[in-house]
Amino acid sequence: MTVILERLTDVPATRGMTAQHTLVDPYDEPHAVIGLRVVVTRDLLAAAVDMGVNKYYRSGERHPDDLTVEEVRYFAEAYLLSESALELQQGAEAMAEMAEPDFYDRRTHILVLAMYRAVDRAYPKAVRT
Repeated sequence: MTVILERLTDVPATRGMTAQHTLVDPYDEPHAVIGLRVVVTRDLLAAAVDMGVNKYYRSGERHPDDLTVEEVRYFAEAYLLSESALELQQGAEAMAEMAEPDFYDRRTHILVLAMYRAVDRAYPKAVRT
């Protein structure tokens, strides 16, 4: 277990969050603001952003190549926070499958590759030195 924890804590972090996300209803009194450092895969990021885009925009309204870095980061943060771990994992597995070169639906495949490009723009893979 120590090896895994050492490997995860060695991953360089992206700068601070792009926005403050809230789980507090307007009529509730906030108690604390908690900052989390979450280690994620590229597939998990793509799934979270895809969930956000699909819930926020109507179908086809925004292409992933047109998303700004700020939008990608906002959706990643919001949906990593608000979706269940199981939904995110299932979404990540689906994204990875649809990104395979031999995926049967070419239109979906092309859209998923665009989502990965959006994630790569917002979260370039950190190189360890």
